[in-house]
Amino acid sequence: MSSRLQFDHIMRIYDERRIVNRHTEESRYQEVCSAIPEYASLEDSFDISDDILSAIISGSKEALNRTISDISDTETKKKKLLTDNGFPADYLDHIYSCPDCKDTGYIDDHHCHCFQKELLNMLYNQTDLSLALLQDNFSNFNIEYYPDDYICSDNDTTPRDNIKRILNICRGFIDNFGKTADNLLIYGHSGVGKTFLSHCIAKEIIEKGYSVIYLTSYQLFDILETKFFHKEELDDMASGILSMLNTCDLLVIDDLGTEMINRFTEVQLFACIQERIKNNLSTIISTNLSFDDINRNYSERIFSRLTGHYKLLKITGHDIRIKKAVESA
Repeated sequence: MSSRLQFDHIMRIYDERRIVNRHTEESRYQEVCSAIPEYASLEDSFDISDDILSAIISGSKEALNRTISDISDTETKKKKLLTDNGFPADYLDHIYSCPDCKDTGYIDDHHCHCFQKELLNMLYNQTDLSLALLQDNFSNFNIEYYPDDYICSDNDTTPRDNIKRILNICRGFIDNFGKTADNLLIYGHSGVGKTFLSHCIAKEIIEKGYSVIYLTSYQLFDILETKFFHKEELDDMASGILSMLNTCDLLVIDDLGTEMINRFTEVQLFACIQERIKNNLSTIISTNLSFDDINRNYSERIFSRLTGHYKLLKITGHDIRIKKAVESA
């Protein structure tokens, strides 16, 4: 589904909510009028809009104040009729699934938090993250895929002991999420489980009720490039993503280094990292690049932020995908 169609789908959700809520309001009104005939009579005897209009046209401040007072008295009588007959005082108030935006998706010119939630749901489906999160979770994380029969020279431990240590750090990241603004840089060669681990963490954070945006570096910089160089092509879906990059509780950037590394991507990556650090918001970055590659390929200030504000988790071991392929052959 294209971004335009996805945005239209979200707006249809709001249309459906308004229709359902208006139907509920009408059903409640008919229920009240049937149970309390006096309520309907009181409603029919007082046309608020006509009375206010007449008072305004007359130019009489006294008439306007009297009309406003009559309206207030009538509303008080109506609520008393409701409560005297066993209905809540607000039973006939307008119903909104989101009172903040009144089911429009917008507050002034900005997307409401409920729109952002729907957008995140669409993003999970768009990137197949929803399916991945069903499969990639800590209960399916098998440390047996990490060897324990040799010592890695760069950390003086076996890949299995190393992944146990990393899992403990990730569990602490999840347990303390919302209390601290930790960041993780997960690196290691292809196939050692970096994306799987990122999915596991994202699933836990989402289930705790926090907002998570999960993008590959290619997707992230493609959206940013469109924003700066082809703004007329920036659709509502991409705009929604951009609006949440610096506000979502957790941003996951997967496969850093697969994008074309140039001055533009360096500037944008630094801005994203720096803004989230400033806002005390957590970020997870995974990459196939070695630590030396990161130092060599990106600017000194990016390297400085990663080493100074991120926990560095290097996963060692063999390509798990190859092992699984051999096992299933």
